[in-house]
Order: sequence, then C-alpha cells, then structure tokens
Amino acid sequence: MREPDEQMETTQTGRILLKIMLAVMMLGLLSGGVFFINWLYTPGSFPITKIELVNHLQNQESRELQKISAQAIKGGFFSLNVEKFRNELLQALPWVKAVSIRKIWPDRLLVSIEEHKPVARWQSVVRNTEADNKHYNLLSNEGLVFKPELSTEQKKKFNHLALLQGPDGSSKKIMQACYKMNEHLKRIGFGIRKCGMNARRTWMLELVNGMEIKLGKEKNIQKLDRLIRAFNGQLKAYRDLVAYADLRYSNGFSIKWNTSHLLKNEMESSTHAGSNVTAKYQKKH
Repeated sequence: MREPDEQMETTQTGRILLKIMLAVMMLGLLSGGVFFINWLYTPGSFPITKIELVNHLQNQESRELQKISAQAIKGGFFSLNVEKFRNELLQALPWVKAVSIRKIWPDRLLVSIEEHKPVARWQSVVRNTEADNKHYNLLSNEGLVFKPELSTEQKKKFNHLALLQGPDGSSKKIMQACYKMNEHLKRIGFGIRKCGMNARRTWMLELVNGMEIKLGKEKNIQKLDRLIRAFNGQLKAYRDLVAYADLRYSNGFSIKWNTSHLLKNEMESSTHAGSNVTAKYQKKH
C-alpha cells in the first residue's frame, strides 16, 4: 500500500494537470471566439447585397443616394457602421432632414428618408451694406436654411415660393414674422412675394401685385393693420393702384400711386397727370 504522503502528492498533481487542461481549453475557446468575431466583422463576411428605400423621394435625386449607398454595401451585415452611414447621408444630401436605417438578416438594409419641406426661398443680407447676396437657398417649414443644388425643373418648381431675406441666423424669426403679416394681409386678398429685413434691419414687403411696403424696425403688425383698415375704408377703391406705401410714421403713412394704370376720374382731378404723386394719409383720432 502507498503511504499517505504519496497519495496526497498524486492527488495534488492530478489537480494541477486538470487546471492546466481547463486553462488550455479556455484559451482555445477564447482564441476561437476572437477569431470568429473578427471573421463576422470582416466586410466580406455576410455582405450587404440589397438596399431598399422604403419611401418615395420628392426632391432628392437618387443618383447621390446610390453613390453613397454603394460605399455601404462594401461592408458586411455585422461590419457595417449604421450610424456612420446615416451621418454620411445627412451630410451629403441637402434635401435629407432625417434618416432611419434598419438591418434585415441576412443581407438587406431598409432605408427611410424624410426630406425637408420647402416653404420659401431664402436670401442672406450683408450687414451694413445695401447689396444682398444674389444666391438664394431654400427655407424649410421649421425655419432651417438648406442649400440643395437645384435642377432647372426644380428651379421652376420652387420659383413661385415667397422670397424671405435677413441676416444669417435669423431665418426662423423672419419666417414666423412674415407668416403672421401674410395672415393679416389675407384679410384684404393680398399675398406676400418678398418679405424680410434689409442690411439696415429695416423690414420690407413686396406683395404679389407688385406693391412695395416699408415698415421700419418695430411695431410692424400695428403699422400693417393701419394700412389694412385704410384699404378697407377710404382707400378701398384705389388699393390696387398703390405702388408703394411707407408706414414708418407714428400715426399714418404715405403712398405713391402706380401711374402705369389709368386713374379713375376722381383721382385724376387731385393729381398731376403723368407724374408720380405721393399722398399722405393721417390717422384720425
């Protein structure tokens, strides 16, 4: 029979060997796992073969989308960085407001794109100068200026939109103010074609019928309502003959008649034929 010390030494040796075997097995499993994960994230493994656009694009041209998507399909199902792909679409496609991307096993991407909704054209003005930038961009319904490259057809499509103008960073404020003024002018059947501030921060309007209105720098709605009341009252019969209205007075305004139209008999008797006549209207207290 073995002595107790010999039996204890054999048992300890067996335990050490067992631990070594387990460690080797764990190391093998770990190495295999790392290799397997690296293989999964290799672009050639489980390649993306289909990119499906789940909604119809109104304005964004598809060739730019296809160009960026071609880079995405070089990645595999696991290796594709969805967030990076989404940011690339947002940065490269001016019409795109938001992007949603979903992986579908084993080889598909579903892409949903929300486009900006243009409500006006936008023109920036340069501080302390009378010269405006000739290049205009588009303004979204959220007051965000975006700069797409418009095709000839798109330029025709958006040419009817009102032109808003102002300093950089003021687009949302300008849009909200112009919308409010346009709602007031609708009361007398007028609409705005151009609206905003010039380089001196003076508010200007140009209506669809060609009338120009200078408002000044403050109390624009009050001043505009004063003109609207006059057009609904004393000037009702002549409002389509007004070429220009200056509302920068404390209690009235001045107007210039459009002499390219034939004036009515009662107006001809109080003006000089063939000249630009300025009339002043004072608010009655």
